[in-house]
Amino acid sequence: MLESYVTPLLMSYVNKYIKNLKPSDLQLSLWGGDVVLSKLDLKLDVLEQELKLPFTFMSGHIHELRIHVPWTKLGSEPVVITINTMECILKLRDGAQDDHESGSSSTSRSVSDSSKAVAKPRRLQQAAPSDPDLPPGYVQSLIRRVVNNVNIVVNNLILKYVEDDIVLSVNITSAECYTVDDLWERAFMDITAPELVLRKLINFADCTVCLDKRNASGKIEFYQDPLLYKCSFRTRLHFTYDNINSKIPSVIKIHTMVESLKLSITDQQLPMFIRILELIIALYYGEIGGHKEDEGEEGTGHARDSGAIQGSGSGMDGQDLYIQSGNPDEANQGWVSWAWSFVPAIVSTEEEGEDGLYQQRETGSIPNSSQLHTPKDPIVSIGFYCTKASVTFKLTETQSESSYYSPQKVKSKEVLCLEQEGITIEVLMMGEPFFDCQIGFVGCRALCLKSIMGVRDFEENMNRREEDAVFFSCGDSLSSKGMTYLTNSLFDYRSPENNGVRAEFILDAANHKETYTEIAGMHRFGAFYMDYLYTMEDSSGKGSQDFSGMSMEEIVPAVQETSIKRLVVGPLDIRLHSSAIHRILKMVTCAMDHEYEPYCKLEQDISKQQYTYVMLSTPEEISHLEEFIPTRLTCLTLFQVSVTVSMAEFNLLHTLMPVIMGHKVVLTVNSIHTTPDQPVRPLPSVQFQVEKVNFEHSVPMYAPELVTTVSSLSQPSDNLLHHCYAHLYLKVFGFQAGLTCQDKGSFLPLIPIIPSFSTALYGKLIQLPALWSKRSSVPTTEFIFELPHFTIQATRAQTLLLQTICQSWTHSMVNGAPVTLNESLLTEVYKAPGVKYPGPSPTLEGSVQNLELKFCSRATVKCASGTVGAVKVCARTPGVCSLKEKLVPLIQGPSDTKELHMSRWLNEIRKPESLLAPDLLAFSIQVPQQGDDCRNSGAVLLVSVQGIAINVDPIFCTWLLYQPHRDTQHGLVCVYVDMLQPVCRREDEVSVGSTPLVKQSSNQASDYASSPVKTKTVTESRPLSIPMRVMPDTTAAESWTTSEEQMKELIAHAWDAVKRLTLQLELQPCCVFLPNDSLPSPSTIICGDIPGTVRSWYHNQTNMPGTLVVCLPQISILSAGHKYMEPLQELPFVVSKPILEEGRGERKTTAKTVTSAALSINSFLLFEMVFIPHIQCSGSKQPAKGVLVKVLFVAL
Repeated sequence: MLESYVTPLLMSYVNKYIKNLKPSDLQLSLWGGDVVLSKLDLKLDVLEQELKLPFTFMSGHIHELRIHVPWTKLGSEPVVITINTMECILKLRDGAQDDHESGSSSTSRSVSDSSKAVAKPRRLQQAAPSDPDLPPGYVQSLIRRVVNNVNIVVNNLILKYVEDDIVLSVNITSAECYTVDDLWERAFMDITAPELVLRKLINFADCTVCLDKRNASGKIEFYQDPLLYKCSFRTRLHFTYDNINSKIPSVIKIHTMVESLKLSITDQQLPMFIRILELIIALYYGEIGGHKEDEGEEGTGHARDSGAIQGSGSGMDGQDLYIQSGNPDEANQGWVSWAWSFVPAIVSTEEEGEDGLYQQRETGSIPNSSQLHTPKDPIVSIGFYCTKASVTFKLTETQSESSYYSPQKVKSKEVLCLEQEGITIEVLMMGEPFFDCQIGFVGCRALCLKSIMGVRDFEENMNRREEDAVFFSCGDSLSSKGMTYLTNSLFDYRSPENNGVRAEFILDAANHKETYTEIAGMHRFGAFYMDYLYTMEDSSGKGSQDFSGMSMEEIVPAVQETSIKRLVVGPLDIRLHSSAIHRILKMVTCAMDHEYEPYCKLEQDISKQQYTYVMLSTPEEISHLEEFIPTRLTCLTLFQVSVTVSMAEFNLLHTLMPVIMGHKVVLTVNSIHTTPDQPVRPLPSVQFQVEKVNFEHSVPMYAPELVTTVSSLSQPSDNLLHHCYAHLYLKVFGFQAGLTCQDKGSFLPLIPIIPSFSTALYGKLIQLPALWSKRSSVPTTEFIFELPHFTIQATRAQTLLLQTICQSWTHSMVNGAPVTLNESLLTEVYKAPGVKYPGPSPTLEGSVQNLELKFCSRATVKCASGTVGAVKVCARTPGVCSLKEKLVPLIQGPSDTKELHMSRWLNEIRKPESLLAPDLLAFSIQVPQQGDDCRNSGAVLLVSVQGIAINVDPIFCTWLLYQPHRDTQHGLVCVYVDMLQPVCRREDEVSVGSTPLVKQSSNQASDYASSPVKTKTVTESRPLSIPMRVMPDTTAAESWTTSEEQMKELIAHAWDAVKRLTLQLELQPCCVFLPNDSLPSPSTIICGDIPGTVRSWYHNQTNMPGTLVVCLPQISILSAGHKYMEPLQELPFVVSKPILEEGRGERKTTAKTVTSAALSINSFLLFEMVFIPHIQCSGSKQPAKGVLVKVLFVAL
């Protein structure tokens, strides 16, 4: 009968996971159609072996288990399995427990394997057909229909994870899994041609996640607000088969959809939440909690089923493919290997093997071992989609009742909220050779809520707009973007699966990069897009292959691993005002308030000992290593970034920064000016804009093994050395900064202070520098910085406003007075269009061209070199009425100043410096590292400076002496708003100067009450990790003594370095012009040419102002015994031998002798004073040339 086929199938699953079951009682109950089991204990060892989690089960119970089998309608109604109240408690598996469980689990596993071996024949015997009317094909079809339509209902599922003082609990009120049709409606379905598709739906109702802290006794004193409260979501499963007899689907899609996801995190939960995230990252990289491969029930055969390579992780920090150390079964697997191990469990690999064997036995043909090959890895697609999500940060306060012994309550207050729209997380993998993860957001924004640290900035009665509360926004909204985040998902009605078409997947790295570009990702999402791709291909370029039958020696030359992570951030607008910065820093201080040890610290210490003995030795292995070295590449691209830093409306950084910096200092409370409870408008701000930022970072995928091998070679190739570094590239395009002002909710157009420019930075860092300590020829660090053009321009009013904005943020840290802002200064900076303003102020403009800097560090020396192409500073006076704009050059370099001390330069016609002129500044410096050899050679400094022309024009004094006008009607506008809640002043508080201290009701510890009995309801904020009582500073004398000793030590080290310094300095003549009136540059002279401007005035202008010219001589300083070298050297450079030999010879004579140095000045110092008046001769219409008067001083 059918019972003889179905009953053993159900009993095998129930008996496998539940303890102390009597098969006879269970079989009789199943034959009756319903079975009810109460107070069941789970087999924890079997769950750990099946799931292969890096956790161990502390307990597992099922309150009630119900199984309903409709025997009379088995072909049209589903079997229903109901679990009421299932609770499991887990904890992280530690090494001691692994060792302890390895013996016990091996014993239980051997018993389980032996019982399984005995149970299989009995199962086959029980399943033997006793009814001739039921052929084997029909039995198989019926069993398949029953299994495909089983309904599973779980009511009240409770999962708990405990670690240290963390208790993470997940409670799901109801979860139901059932089979659906092509419209995702409940139905009784079977796999039929031509679709060969099976669909299932899982509904989760009221999911609640809690994160609490327990004390030393394991009890939870205060229950925090839930992280997630009563969230419902649904999961769609789509299985596609190659043929009707396939047991493992070829394509598996598991997609989850959440309409609304609201997370809540308090300040006490934040460190614990970060701890959980660190655990996930450590598990992802395989740093902790790796399960042993031979602990699985199927052993190494299971790894072959999933296409795994023994000893290789996910391509992350797992065991190296081409360098094998120790037993591969003892290595920790990466997250991909662990996640992939679930696929056979989901699709019942074991059932396929047993059913296949049963089917072959029925037909009388037992296959050989070659026919029982591992099937092709299925394509698995996992997706998570959320329409709207929010994360709210809260600050907690403990509230006590009137009685001293009354229990305390925790009250939370919202301060910050992060909202996202259109969230997508998609994972696509096919075995271990291919893994891809894509994450995207359509829109994201962050806004301030309520109050922070006693400042009532966004309370309901403040009447602030929602736009003022938003300080972070990125991307678009769903209303404008549409439902693009659901593209090709099971929730997209346009997807192939919802239209009866078989989906196609891109499983090739080259095609994947061409299809999923940054532009395509931003077109689909708009705010954020991440694509992480890991591939494992053979060297012949034929794509992924099955490595299960190969030995390790055969795998090494065939495998090529690549890991690419691309991140793109769309239009980004960040507004950092007082409310936003204080909330962010408050969250940072709360996140740092913990004493958790890092997860991977012990792992790294162990790894350092192992890496010393892992290396390649044979030339064949080195040759294979040269062919392809796997690397991990990370690319970050930012588009249209805008960061606005507003003037501080309130400043309490002195209570936050010491905690963040880790300083234990005495905190004081500064006074805050009283103004109306309204936001300051207009509010000046500094804005930074960037068109595009590209950042690339590459590291070797298996750095310890690679570096250990290469460092052991006597002469490694350049290719091997190149891959032993971590390389980074940073390119910034269109960066500019300026002043703006927020008035009536919007910002005024940007006033540029730093015009748009681009720059680039390259650097590389050696991996495991301890292994290269004896290789002095190998650089450990290199950096190259390039800046083609940089300009900064500002009026004096603008610089004063910038200074005011900066001081508004820093005054509390240096105990300064609060900053006041002159309203006329705002009027001067932000001029209204069409309004006439008297006395336009000049604009000072400075530019630097062709700046290049290089830095190199080796085991023995640190060196740097650089060049500065040109420096120009000028002053611009805006035109008034009919007058044109005037340009006055102030500094020019390089400039031809060799003959400016002679009078003939005024009569010569000279061309300005061409583009091929030498760089203004070229230098090279090399300093020995601190060590045993640092006294054998001193530092070397090579400097070359070309001629510089300086014009001390009166317009510079006008710019420098500018003072804003005082408005007698409005006076000075104070920037600070009194948003503090009512506070009480204590008599024992210490005053700072004449400013009274204000006790703030922020999240700080209150002073101890004078009476132990509390008579009123008192609200105490959560204490910080440093004492907050205000007290006088008694360490002034000690700090003074310490600073004096440090200064003496610094001077001693500086003098010791100067004594051994090898100096080569070349300074071309510098010419300083001091006119008594402004000398604007004529339009015929190239911009910034100071000598040309003076010459033009002398020849062409009618009123040449009197000018004092100071010509400084050419100076050359050369250390004794040093041979001349080019100032710009390749790093590191070698100093000529005579200086080294001379120094060594002198030191051999006496220990007190220092290296001698000869300083010479091979020129003279000349001053010229030139006064050029124009004399009108009688009877002549043309003025006569002036008389040149020179006063000459010569110093040899």
